[in-house]
Amino acid sequence: MIECSNENIWYKKRRLGIFKRISALFVVFAIVACIIFYFKFFVVKQIYRICEDFSYSYSTESVNKVIIESLSIPTKYSDLVTVEKNERGDIVLMSVNSYKVNVINREIALQTEKKLTDKLNNGIPIPLLCFSGIEILSGYGPIINYKSIDVVSVICEFDSRFESVGINQTLHSIYIKVLSRVDIEAFFSKQTAECETTVLLSESVLIGKVPEVYLNGKIFG
Repeated sequence: MIECSNENIWYKKRRLGIFKRISALFVVFAIVACIIFYFKFFVVKQIYRICEDFSYSYSTESVNKVIIESLSIPTKYSDLVTVEKNERGDIVLMSVNSYKVNVINREIALQTEKKLTDKLNNGIPIPLLCFSGIEILSGYGPIINYKSIDVVSVICEFDSRFESVGINQTLHSIYIKVLSRVDIEAFFSKQTAECETTVLLSESVLIGKVPEVYLNGKIFG
């Protein structure tokens, strides 16, 4: 009887030990899961927000600098668009200088990507307490240069708008739209931020009737 009792006690202790180890593993797993959840939905969110803000600022700054440098000689409206009129002075045709437009597009896209990459390679300043995930503390602490950001692409295109400014007078404004995409990596996750910048390139007042096909459409395809 004593041997049987001892054996039962040994089995009970063994089962209790196994249960304690399983419980300890479960607690550790739960703690790790909570930490991952906290970082995923609080810390990473803060990092993305700061990186997106700086990426947009850097992109706008890069585009403006590139346009100033690349177009040191102001681009004339007539360099981009040719306007033909009939004998009554009405506009009958508007044609785009595709070669000039493509050259400007390519130059601005390449130089913007280069400048933006250089700025992002220097890192984005993120306060240390941002990694706490507490929003009220996210602006405090020593600054860390966060460099897990890469430029994915820079796309440049022309756009234009027509605006009536008087009888048979139409203001035609030509803009450059630059769309930059950057990948932000944080704790084994990635998010793409898009930064669009629009800059006025040139404009002219057109005298004469402008066909509806131009007023309601796009001359830059």
